[in-house]
Amino acid sequence: MPAAPDLDQLTPEQGQAFLSGFRHSRLNGDLCLRFEIIHKPRKGESLPPVQGTLWASAQGETHLLRGEIKDAHGQPALAFVTVKSAQGGRVWISRRGAPAVELDEKSPLLPLAEGLILSPFDLQLPFTHWPATAYLTTEKRRRPVHTFDALNQAGREPAKVNFAIDRTYGVIVQASCFDANGKKTRTMQVEEFSKVDDQWMLAACSVLDEASRDADLLRITEAALGERLGPQTFEPATLTTPATQPAHFKKL
Repeated sequence: MPAAPDLDQLTPEQGQAFLSGFRHSRLNGDLCLRFEIIHKPRKGESLPPVQGTLWASAQGETHLLRGEIKDAHGQPALAFVTVKSAQGGRVWISRRGAPAVELDEKSPLLPLAEGLILSPFDLQLPFTHWPATAYLTTEKRRRPVHTFDALNQAGREPAKVNFAIDRTYGVIVQASCFDANGKKTRTMQVEEFSKVDDQWMLAACSVLDEASRDADLLRITEAALGERLGPQTFEPATLTTPATQPAHFKKL
């Protein structure tokens, strides 16, 4: 069998230009997603799905995200708002309707619910905007991707994130976190994409704890695209009550 052809590599300057284009990309309008998270331990049965909703918007070069998680009885358990831009990322969390508090940047991997691995960090992906980010190589991980190393500020976890952006579609498809000793701690992997109203979007992703080998699978079940969300949706003070949801969703 002939060997696969080598993929063209970028120069450091081309890598930074590609990363800059990725950072400045925007959604095709606001969106609201309903999802479920299934925890899959390495041994034993999967836990019942955790239900939730995500709202996403962009204001200029600032990316906004709101999430709400329900408990096993369908009651509000946790809500959060994240803000990401070139100036940095911030996260606020409210538990069971309590006033929102800002999350300490030194410990961002707080699970969304008891028994889960998935955290606001895995949804916000703040490392894509860390200043100390360098292009590494272009390779094939299922599809051709450009890979980057992003270094966190000293004393913060994860210490480094290696992430891959699809060369053609310009979307992040994989990210691995490393601690200060260079040990891989968790891996996020996009599992599926889906097309809704002629727009391709994330349909499922997983987060693997490298130590325990337990994993969470987040699957989008319904989507409302092209919405116009009010700015109050992303105000931390509003996390004490559930946000308004669009009237019409489409199943994935």
